[in-house]
Amino acid sequence: MKQTECPICHEQTNVLHHILFTIGDHSDYQIRKCANCRNVYTFFDTEINIAEYYDDKDYIVRDTQKTIFFRLQKFEYRKVIHKIQKLISKQNQSLLDFGSGKGLFLHFAKEEGFEVKGVETSLPRANYAKEKFELTINTDNYFKGKIFDDAFIVITCFHVLEHLTDPNNLLKNLVADNLKNEGLLLIEVPNFKSWQSKWAGKDWLHLDVPRHLSHFSRNQLKKIIEHAGCKIIKQEFFSWHLGIIGMIQTLFSFFGYRKSLIIDLKEKKSFQLIFCIILIFPIAILLESIAAFNKRGGIIRFYAVKRKN
Repeated sequence: MKQTECPICHEQTNVLHHILFTIGDHSDYQIRKCANCRNVYTFFDTEINIAEYYDDKDYIVRDTQKTIFFRLQKFEYRKVIHKIQKLISKQNQSLLDFGSGKGLFLHFAKEEGFEVKGVETSLPRANYAKEKFELTINTDNYFKGKIFDDAFIVITCFHVLEHLTDPNNLLKNLVADNLKNEGLLLIEVPNFKSWQSKWAGKDWLHLDVPRHLSHFSRNQLKKIIEHAGCKIIKQEFFSWHLGIIGMIQTLFSFFGYRKSLIIDLKEKKSFQLIFCIILIFPIAILLESIAAFNKRGGIIRFYAVKRKN
């Protein structure tokens, strides 16, 4: 695939799109801002096999249940689930996780009493979720229409929109056909306007090109959610795993660290790495907390309600 147009408005590059910076030794990827809708996106005009970028070591399926990263995910996801429960009817707790990965969030939601189903096009991840957690996962590529027989009272979408070639229309179709009226939509994406993004620049952990096609700001994500027919009722900018880890890696980058902290936490767990994380952890929490208070945390998490038709 190539990406030579904005994924949101699909404006072609014959309009001057401002280049924010380039990534790669030969400027393989450019981070551009659309002149039409102001969305920031990844530009590349060389044909690549995007599937290969989801099969490399960064995205390979691992059983991480004994790792620090898993414990952070569990802690955070349970807090999010409890917030969801406060915002919906106790009588109906059906939940669809779109882009469910290995099924961790669905697994924790199921333990909290939700009736859960997922959508995941990566077969290794979907199979892990089915076999490890006995979850119902649809593996078809989604464009529009109903995914399962019934609509859901909750749809969650964690770090998916930034991977899509047409997130605006896909989310609109997903909500229209699969979320009940006055149902809850939860969207989380990396925050391109975060302090850690500003400080790390092209080395930011959550830039992740070419897999991340769009790099959202708060205003851009709000437009997409409203286009899908939803009203935002709650917003958060703090994440215990992706936010704090992103800030730690940003601080590490000041000392020449150029690896992926997430991968190192999943794989190596060396004494030196753990010691450095413990040393800088309080500073990362303080900085990320202040950043989140100013809406500049590493992630954007919006809770929204679907308007009645």
